[in-house]
Amino acid sequence: MLVNYFIVFVFGAIIGSFLNVCIYRLPRGKSIVWPPSYCPHCEKKIPWLENFPIISYFLLRGKCGRCDEKISVRYPIVEVLTGLLFLSVPVILGFGVWSLEFYFSAAFISFLILNFFSDLETELIPDSPIYIIIFIGLFYSFTKGGIISSLVGIILGFFILYSIGLLGKLFYKKDVLGDGDVKLATAFGAFLGWQGLLVSLLLGYIIGGTISLFLVLTKTKTLKDYIPFAPSLTLGALITLYYGSHIINFYVANFLLN
Repeated sequence: MLVNYFIVFVFGAIIGSFLNVCIYRLPRGKSIVWPPSYCPHCEKKIPWLENFPIISYFLLRGKCGRCDEKISVRYPIVEVLTGLLFLSVPVILGFGVWSLEFYFSAAFISFLILNFFSDLETELIPDSPIYIIIFIGLFYSFTKGGIISSLVGIILGFFILYSIGLLGKLFYKKDVLGDGDVKLATAFGAFLGWQGLLVSLLLGYIIGGTISLFLVLTKTKTLKDYIPFAPSLTLGALITLYYGSHIINFYVANFLLN
């Protein structure tokens, strides 16, 4: 059992290394396939001996082996985080290691990590991963007999976020939501179904509102500043992935059946 968990963590860390490439390159319109890994400062190719997830960062003391420029701490954070979240799939969700459910969940988690850090770092959400996860979500729901829920979730995700963005623009006279946020909601609907979508959006707005209020009260941000919303949405979707069914059951039992 422990060996399997270790393998899952290492697998997650390797995927996390690839996600780092996507986080840097996709928002900048660069290929994730070619050229191979290189330093963003000196653009020199990174030798394979210096390209091991997590370990290489600490062996290099957080600096490029050629130009000596600092490597962003985001790289080991993403690798460790991906490994831990992959590990949480069998531990929290109870899906067997390497089962079909594990792979689907791991794909969705990878998608959330990519968009979380991409929006946080560049304020951009790349389109291609969204289209891929919508397809994966539809296929996954089809295998579970929930394709209708996913299709409704896609429609609801688009119209709810689009309507909020439209009303916000009319009221504040500026964009309050980006197109990427609307597309994210459609992806959540495809993978989580319409009920999971509603839970994830509610959680996302609670998290986003709390963070925004804290930043404004501490004068870190002002009401006029842009605060990335995708990280809050992705956290809401991640919580829903793990505990969405419990939240829905609690709501139904305590508010709809009474």
